[in-house]
Amino acid sequence: MVWEHIQGEDVGHWLKTRGPLPLPLAVELGIQGLRGLEAIHGAGVIHRDLSPDNLMITRDARGRYQAKIIDLGLAKSLSNKPDLEITQAGMFMGKLRYCSPEQAGALGPGESLDHRSDLYSFAAVLYEMVCGLPPFDSENQHGFVLKRLNEPPLRLEGRNPSVSVPRDLDALVLKGLERDRERRYPDAVAFIQALAKFAERMRGAETQDVKVRPAGSATNPTGIPAVKTGATAIRPAPRELSREERIDLLAQIAGAGKKSEAAPAPAARKADPLAEIAAQAGIGRAPAARSQAPSAPAAAPAPAASRPAPAPPPAAPPPIRETSQVHEAEQMLERYLAEHKQSLASFALETLLELAPAHPRRAEFETRIGRVNEDVARAKRAEEALLAGREAMLRGDMRGARQKLEIVQANDTDGHLSKEFAADLAESEKSASKEKNSEQHKRAFENLMSVSRYGEAEKELEVLSQLEVTKVTLDYFKTQLDQAKARAAEAHTADGFERRYKKEIGARNWRQAREIAQEFQQALPKHPRPTEMFSEISHSEDKLRKQEAIEAGVKQVEAFIEQRRPTDAELALKILLRMDPENVDKRRLERQIATLWKG
Repeated sequence: MVWEHIQGEDVGHWLKTRGPLPLPLAVELGIQGLRGLEAIHGAGVIHRDLSPDNLMITRDARGRYQAKIIDLGLAKSLSNKPDLEITQAGMFMGKLRYCSPEQAGALGPGESLDHRSDLYSFAAVLYEMVCGLPPFDSENQHGFVLKRLNEPPLRLEGRNPSVSVPRDLDALVLKGLERDRERRYPDAVAFIQALAKFAERMRGAETQDVKVRPAGSATNPTGIPAVKTGATAIRPAPRELSREERIDLLAQIAGAGKKSEAAPAPAARKADPLAEIAAQAGIGRAPAARSQAPSAPAAAPAPAASRPAPAPPPAAPPPIRETSQVHEAEQMLERYLAEHKQSLASFALETLLELAPAHPRRAEFETRIGRVNEDVARAKRAEEALLAGREAMLRGDMRGARQKLEIVQANDTDGHLSKEFAADLAESEKSASKEKNSEQHKRAFENLMSVSRYGEAEKELEVLSQLEVTKVTLDYFKTQLDQAKARAAEAHTADGFERRYKKEIGARNWRQAREIAQEFQQALPKHPRPTEMFSEISHSEDKLRKQEAIEAGVKQVEAFIEQRRPTDAELALKILLRMDPENVDKRRLERQIATLWKG
């Protein structure tokens, strides 16, 4: 596997080491990141794990900042069937701090994640890039999930005292953080357009530092500045949720799961029961503000005689009964158990036991949650085996795929995955068998071609045409066969001319041999043999003439020797040796000429 090496740092590291990004840079990198997100969505994929850690900041060759989205390990193709998705009901993928409400469970029956979930997560990242803080305050991961299902995100404007955020940027980022995905940007392009328009208006703008009161000032004895957002003071260290708040927030999860826009109206309670329940839980809570009429000026005390009888002391408020809260927690727990949402079921049971530690159904609920855990684990094992089995099918390892099918069947509770996988495997095995049969006939065809048995090869080609062999392969094999047959026919024709040619050459009938070579050339214009024949004929004629001349020269020397004319014989021998320096009669003729000179 080859990954791109990105020289730079992720946004999360930047935020930890340097704080918020300069506003123009945050906007520019936001636009670039959204372009990358649009490319991902355009490929039919959603990322599902966008966070500051998965947005890299690097520089190009000119030193300009660039944003790159990384880590698509949890990416999902939108074309996959829902029942083949790893994240079944009750399972979660992604980071709780940046997940969308849909990822946290706010989806109705039959609904699934789409690209707008990524837009929500990206808006949360952009929010943090601008101000250095998340859009919600919480001390734990569950708090981030509950608040995004219950509360609107905190406004960017005034979120961080050290960063000045324009109001129009605040509005466009908050639009990306809408709980209802129908109210968000419809796609990444719309988000880009909104940011680009803001960037045009912001040209030349810079972030401004806001002075913070020094620690220990009279207005804030703790030394921790409170950031005002509307009429609510947001402090860096929020308290933990009270039991009552946890009940209300869980109710919001249930409401969001049913796609209700607002939480159900709370049941009528005594005056400020939240404060009393919080007090019982050991968590300090300021009493709810009560509207009072302006007090009248204090009157002088009346004479004792005219004073009315003292009113009896007010009756003590009856102890708060938590029956309704317990019932509500039970209902939510039942719902999450039915939906196999293990994490939320455990959270609801924890809240229920805080309200009723000795709840009579505690053991039953714990057992059922354990079963849900086991069901989730079995579903995960089934899904992992399914993916491994499909990979084995792609490799052609049908035996390995069968082994994975057994695991799927052992862990697939409703049998849906195993049934579909078994059907796919059977089809793959059938195709593999056909492919194996095709390969056997292909090898047979190639072997027959190698030994020039073209008639039998043609029969194999007919068999292949009836099998599941691609047209490209069939056309290739047919071309091979046609070319081989053409070469065979050409060779047969050439052999006929060759036999006739050799016969005439053997008879030294040069003229007839030339005519045969000419016929050969006309019949097969591209064949190289006729040219070779013409050359052979010329060479043979020259060789014959030379041989005849040598034989005539030997006879001439012998005639001069017989006539006892040594001078003429010696001259004729020199002429002979120029034509044939290694003549076999050379020594004999030289001795005979020498004898003439002595005599």
